[in-house]
Amino acid sequence: MKDKTELGLRIRNARKAAHMNQTELAEKLQKTMRTVQKYESGEIEPSFAIINEIANILNVSAAELMGHEKQYIQLNTLSDVLYVINELNKKAGIHFNIEVNKPSNNGEWSCALKFDGNDKNAELNQDLCLFLERYADEIEETSDTPHARAHFDHWFDTELAYYAGIALKNKIDDIG
Repeated sequence: MKDKTELGLRIRNARKAAHMNQTELAEKLQKTMRTVQKYESGEIEPSFAIINEIANILNVSAAELMGHEKQYIQLNTLSDVLYVINELNKKAGIHFNIEVNKPSNNGEWSCALKFDGNDKNAELNQDLCLFLERYADEIEETSDTPHARAHFDHWFDTELAYYAGIALKNKIDDIG
């Protein structure tokens, strides 16, 4: 996570924007006012669960509190998507297999990227599998209503913030 002092400042600013004092936030968190003061000063770093709780109370995203900024990737052509797949294949800690079901008599034709969550040589695969499992569940629960879309966006932003601290290295960087 980024600097604890920056996190504390963002918590304080969000609390003030919500027109809440430290005592009120402490009561809602079922913590002491001194604990809230320590969060805001950067003296202690709240757990991710507490950050989520604070975000919900203050009506902001956990990603916002953690200082995560979304990276926007231009995906305008199929070539762009293929490039992302190739770049993913270059990362250490991630490994995928490509499963191809060639056209058969029944017309089925499919391809898939498969991440083995138990691959000991790809320590990030487990995180990818957990995320994709939750992603599938969230997509299934999302209807076309604005409320459902807002729920999904909040969930996704929180996931991005959680994984933002996990840096990727190129496979070539691990050699030598």
